[in-house]
Amino acid sequence: MNSKQKIWANFSVKDAKRTHQFYSDLGFTANGQFKGTTLASFLFGEDGFVIHFFEQGSQIDEFLKPGANDNNEIIFTISAETEQEVNEFANKVEKAGGNIIKQVERDESNYYGFAFTDPDGHKFNVLLMDNMKTD
Repeated sequence: MNSKQKIWANFSVKDAKRTHQFYSDLGFTANGQFKGTTLASFLFGEDGFVIHFFEQGSQIDEFLKPGANDNNEIIFTISAETEQEVNEFANKVEKAGGNIIKQVERDESNYYGFAFTDPDGHKFNVLLMDNMKTD
């Protein structure tokens, strides 16, 4: 296998249209035209990392469902440049219908950020790692 192959993530969601609206409201760029389908797809970060959100009942969804005892959820981290950016994004998440599961704060490593779930419970955190900057 070519080590330069593109990689992307796939998640199962209840409603692809709702998911499309949620990530649009957060300001992410849609990946292609998937309106009216069972797929919402978005580009994340400077490199355009793709996350596909397949509606439950679609053909690929069968592969995305974890077993009853599985704990294979991935938590994606979105980097931030300033505390203000973290705070503004937390407000966007709440307004778009996300659930803040860890409030904005400095953690034990002195990183500033918060964690949230999208409407289907997929976990993300937003993190400012300003204590790692070297000038």
